[in-house]
Amino acid sequence: MIHAHVTSWFLALILFFVTYMLYKKNAGKKSKIFHMILRVLYLAILATGGHMLAGYLTDPGIVNKGPLIIKGVLGLVMIGLMEIILVQRKRGEGRLMNWVFFWISLVLVLFYGYIVLR
Repeated sequence: MIHAHVTSWFLALILFFVTYMLYKKNAGKKSKIFHMILRVLYLAILATGGHMLAGYLTDPGIVNKGPLIIKGVLGLVMIGLMEIILVQRKRGEGRLMNWVFFWISLVLVLFYGYIVLR
């Protein structure tokens, strides 16, 4: 399950940047198609992450479940920020703070995933 989760979020990050560039170039139909594919990947990320989280939360060997919950919440924040950034780009708006929060959240998710929850 972890391989499906990592693959889906890695593809989602790549597709996020591709979709952002397509919106920036005003490639209307292509950007909508990529955005919809990205939304399907969001569902895959949520399904695989939720499945892993449920397995970890029911494991009696894991005493401190706090980092698991924090990583799950940060993952939801990441998906939300990706969607907000794309919709704002589509409308022609842009907020620097969303990008700052995106990069901070990405670093924290990777830190929790590969350092804390190792």
